[in-house]
Amino acid sequence: MKSHCRVAIIGGGAMGAGLLYHLALEGWTDIVLIEKGELTSGSTWHAAGQCPQFVGSLSIAHINNYGTKLYPKLEELTGVSATWHGCGGIRLALTDEEVNWFKYVQGISKLVGFEMHLIGPEEIRQHHPYLETFGVKMGAMTVTDGHVDPSGVTNAMAKGARDLGAEIYRRTRVTDTRMLPSGEWEVVTDKGTIVCEHVVNAAGSYADIVGSWAGLTVPITNMLHHYIVTDPLPEIAALTKELPVVRDPYVNGYLRQEQQGLLIGIYEQEGATDCFKDGISWDFESELLPPELDRLMPWLERSAERLPLFGKAGIRRIVPGAITHTPDGNLLLGPAPGVRNYWMACGASFGICQGAGAGKYLAQWMVHGAADINMAPVDPRRFGNWAGGEYCLAKSTDDYENMYQAVVPGEYRSSGRPKRTSPLYEALKAKGAQYLDVAGWERPRWFAKGGESEIPSYRHNNSFEPVRAEAMAVRERVGVMDMSSFSKFEVSGPDAEAMLNRLLANRMPRKAGGIVLTQWLTESGRIEGELTVTRLGESRFYLLSAAAAQFRDLDMLSQGRGAGERAEVKDVTDAFAVLVLAGPRSRDVLAKLTEADLSNSSFRWLTGKEIGIAGTPVRALRVNYVGELGWELHIPRDAAVQVYDALMAAGKDYGIADFGAYAMNSLRIEKAYRGWGSEMTNEVNLIEADMQRFAFLDKPAFVGKAATLSAKQQGARISLIYMSLSDGDAEALGNEPIFANGALAGVTTSGGHGYAVGRSLAFGYVKPELARPGTELEVEILGERRKAKVEAQPLYDPENLKLRA
Repeated sequence: MKSHCRVAIIGGGAMGAGLLYHLALEGWTDIVLIEKGELTSGSTWHAAGQCPQFVGSLSIAHINNYGTKLYPKLEELTGVSATWHGCGGIRLALTDEEVNWFKYVQGISKLVGFEMHLIGPEEIRQHHPYLETFGVKMGAMTVTDGHVDPSGVTNAMAKGARDLGAEIYRRTRVTDTRMLPSGEWEVVTDKGTIVCEHVVNAAGSYADIVGSWAGLTVPITNMLHHYIVTDPLPEIAALTKELPVVRDPYVNGYLRQEQQGLLIGIYEQEGATDCFKDGISWDFESELLPPELDRLMPWLERSAERLPLFGKAGIRRIVPGAITHTPDGNLLLGPAPGVRNYWMACGASFGICQGAGAGKYLAQWMVHGAADINMAPVDPRRFGNWAGGEYCLAKSTDDYENMYQAVVPGEYRSSGRPKRTSPLYEALKAKGAQYLDVAGWERPRWFAKGGESEIPSYRHNNSFEPVRAEAMAVRERVGVMDMSSFSKFEVSGPDAEAMLNRLLANRMPRKAGGIVLTQWLTESGRIEGELTVTRLGESRFYLLSAAAAQFRDLDMLSQGRGAGERAEVKDVTDAFAVLVLAGPRSRDVLAKLTEADLSNSSFRWLTGKEIGIAGTPVRALRVNYVGELGWELHIPRDAAVQVYDALMAAGKDYGIADFGAYAMNSLRIEKAYRGWGSEMTNEVNLIEADMQRFAFLDKPAFVGKAATLSAKQQGARISLIYMSLSDGDAEALGNEPIFANGALAGVTTSGGHGYAVGRSLAFGYVKPELARPGTELEVEILGERRKAKVEAQPLYDPENLKLRA
């Protein structure tokens, strides 16, 4: 066994082997994989090996698609067969909203490049003559889907990695991981110790245990999942072409051919349970769990209704095994929060399908500092310690039970909630607040009257007109929104300014009270995050960022501090509640409650002060995300209700109204404000995102400066555009295809309805030659090509007169 290496991967399943292979392909060959048993002896060996491409996330679709392209070629590349069955797949839609979902996903298929057709019941039966299509409105046929032998795939990628110089240690159990003073990791095994620059947790069902050695809470749940393999059937034996894999929400599972029989996998919607409640033994290897078929019976009966051949078949074997799920259903792929050079490659409920793609994009991130796809949906730092325990169990179980149910806009399931709340949660809930959850936080999305609940839909629903009223209240009068979910940090000390100037692209404000918007970049100039920075004093700064960025931004600040730099980083997210007060009458409302001079000459846009409001010291920042005169009020948490009540009382004569995230999205897109995670991702640089004005290129140095200058000289590969769309009953959600003269030309990143301007609006990326104002394009929304025009400037208040009033 080596004593030193660049990367040590813990876990020899499809995820670990996929990363080992792709790190080697990227040129990192001083790498090892350590497996306590044999390769695939964890959850990989008993997996059904499905490789679907139908998914509503563009990033996950890229990950899945890569595997379907690589696996058929693995034998040629490595000499080991993956036993690829390219049989295709058909997913069934039973409701109108599922049909809408299929149309949305078909747009993603065009962007990723996999073949997908929307077909009716008759055509479904042509591809699968034994399937009953009662209740089916549509099928989504993904032509290049398939399934593989999980052991074959894993061993093929392991062989490819070894051929390139990687090493694999089997029958070697890791017992601890320890960070050394040098910043390297010591990986302790029962056969010796390896010191490495990077450690990767690809430990599958053991990932939470392995993570705990480094002080991490790894939010996974091992769910008990069954599939059943039948005896051979003469009808299947007589087939000359393999049947496509069927995924059915009625069955809540998958049905496919397995040699001359059938394989049925069920995700029971009631009574689903986690396994290893008393802990998992290190000796658990290539084993199955006791079957619990009773709770599966309703879904097995439905399987026989959908596929009557199943009802005729004898059962050859039952496969009950563990499968990991995370609270949001996405895998954990990227840096772990709070520790340096510790990476996660686990939490995958489709680990066989995703092993190759996850390995490819994580390898890019590790080697080059950024991946080619947006990694925010899979970044482990979207979770923190708050995501463990009962919350993780409840959310992961919900994800499992709803595996084959459509994810419809406006649907926010109640499992595990509420987890993180502001002091105003109950008061706003009593006023009709409909909540969404982001990073565990409850945030009002809109306010319903009379106990009405949102009817989830891809098209305009019962929230559309109430949200119009909220948005127009802000535009015409004054509104207030609870944004306590902001991530908040204080950075202080003699070297705080120098450190922030080195880490962030913009120049830090020079005067107390100054505010700047800034991005933090990778060395290659890609956008990693966005923050608002307020200078509180000579060596004290207050930083704000997105709720989902809390732990990645905390790591950026804490780990970005240089040796000897005297700067303290403090996470104060939970110390302050935040109210956004905005609208043309916001100054009038605030003036009733404070003695501070709120005039434009004394309290300018992009400045902050501590003022008293209703007897409470408040950090008032004259900045907002809605494009109106207004303030963000950062209030000591225990005084939030008092200040809110005072604002509402003072604003009564001015028609003050509560507003939520839906209205805020409308307001921000009218102002063409970009969003982190949509317009600004690790896929693009400041030049491409049209955000160069927020980089202070005259600074001596900052992370990503050289790459930004180079990008400026070379020109953009793609360009962000702001578009108005023709009328329709649905808005762009992001990840819809853009067309120019009938040809695929780009992708939307976000959209919404601008109530004040009366237009449907969207952002997107296209080739630079298509970004000229006035260019006519088309955006495909739910299967309909909508006319779009590139706009030169925000449609609302393009000169920022209202902000500066």
